[in-house]
Formats: sequence, C-alpha cells, structure tokens
Amino acid sequence: MFTSLFLTLGLVHLVALASPGPDFALILRTSLHRPTALGAALGIALAILLHATLSLTGISLLIASQPWLFLAVKLVGALYLGWLGWGALKAAWQGSGDLALRAGGERPGWRKGVKSGLATNLLNPKAMLFFMGLLAAMVTPQVDGLTRGLLILELFLLSLVWFSALAWSLSTPRAQHLLGRIQRPLNLMTGLLFGAVSLSILVDLQGHWPAA
Repeated sequence: MFTSLFLTLGLVHLVALASPGPDFALILRTSLHRPTALGAALGIALAILLHATLSLTGISLLIASQPWLFLAVKLVGALYLGWLGWGALKAAWQGSGDLALRAGGERPGWRKGVKSGLATNLLNPKAMLFFMGLLAAMVTPQVDGLTRGLLILELFLLSLVWFSALAWSLSTPRAQHLLGRIQRPLNLMTGLLFGAVSLSILVDLQGHWPAA
C-alpha cells in the first residue's frame, strides 16, 4: 500500500546523502584512518535514525516550537561544527592529516569515529529541519506505526550503506595515494565547509534571538 512512499522517500534521501555537506566532509577527513571513517559512517547513520524517530514522533516539532531550546540546539551545533572546521584549518596550515583526526585530544579509532559522526549530524540543526520538513510533507497521519518504523529503518540502512561504502572506497590505498597528494587543500576545503555551515547558523541565530 505504501510502496510508492518507500520508493520516493528513499530516492529523496539518497539525493540528499550524495549532496556535499558536513557529513560528507567528515568521511573525507577521517578516510586517512579506515576504522575511524567506518565508525563515522555508523555514527552519522545512528544520528539520522534518531532524527527520523524524533521527527515522526513529533518530538523534533516540539523542540522547534520552544524558541530558547531550539536556539540552544543551534548554538551548540554551530560551535561544534566551527570547532571541527578550526581543527581542519590547523591541519591544512601545518600540513598534518593526523592533526585533523585528533580534534578533541583523542586517538583516531572506531569509537572516535562513531562519536564524531553522531555529533556532527545530530548537532547540525539543518539536518533536524530537513527531516522535519521531509517527513512532515511525505508521511501523512494515515500512515500506521509499523510503516513509520519501517520508514525509519529504511533511512538508517540507506545512510549506513552509503556512508560505509564511501568510507571504504576513500580509505583504499589507491584513493589514499590520490588524497595524500592534495592533503592540504583537502583539509582547507573541509575546514571552510564546516566553518561556512557554522557561520550560517550563527548568522541565522542573530535574526531569531528572542527579545529580552
């Protein structure tokens, strides 16, 4: 009955996954260390799972309807993305890919990747707004609970497969050889991307800060 819904939602989600953004930049930056990159892929997928669950249960809408709470989420997300961008820019300046991986003082590894992926997507308010808008537009009240659960699972699995495949392919010796030759501009690009997203969130905050 809802076959077209699964197909349409899956297609839209795949297009969104393929679009350059903080998630893609994180996988690209962590691809120097395959376990970290694969961990980041899992972390991003788990964050998308949570976003979809919160959106379909109405919790995201509740958060967005509380001005101070939503602004706090935006502020934390902007600061975190800005911090990641600063780490990548320092790596570009010093010519060290390992420095970008060690943001926060932790050694690169699977757990570090999961935490970075989870935080990067979960703390990005634009991701929350995307899923709120997408699922509100496509999932009507007539869709039952089981179907909603399967839709959430679909989004999670598509995200996990996409980012895991991306992490694996970018961490192959051949890909690393090519990426190693452009390490500095790559770190510069990812740093600027994270910084631009962070700045756009902060600029948006100025226009929506509640009056005292």
